[in-house]
Amino acid sequence: MNLTKFTLLFVASTAAVMSLSACTDDNTTTVGKVSPKLTVQSDKTEPYIPSLMAGEKLVNNLCSQCHGDKIIPFVQSYPNIKGQKSSYILKQLRDFKSDARQDLYMQSVVKSLSDKDLQDVAAFYSTLKPLDLYERSQEYYQK
Repeated sequence: MNLTKFTLLFVASTAAVMSLSACTDDNTTTVGKVSPKLTVQSDKTEPYIPSLMAGEKLVNNLCSQCHGDKIIPFVQSYPNIKGQKSSYILKQLRDFKSDARQDLYMQSVVKSLSDKDLQDVAAFYSTLKPLDLYERSQEYYQK
């Protein structure tokens, strides 16, 4: 008898729940509905491949006056950046552009350059043979 009472109670409660759910005004059934399409914006852009020709042109027009072979052996405040890793040079140039690194002249030079220009310059400098400052100064003093 206990089993019959339990079954009867279960069937009655299930029927009550079903009848109450049928009485609601909310007809939001999710069966068969398709969720709306989500559009996700991503910052994935094509990786930029630096142009060595553009980098050389920028170096010749903007950089070599201070970072060139003729002045570096004698003006120690201008760094010898030939042969440096491009990632290092690029970080320094970006820091100058964002004012994270302070040097009035460098900041004024890089402000007008795009990030692609900075990448071109860094790539070009990284392909150059490092300047042997000792040898260059010896050549100068022998003249």
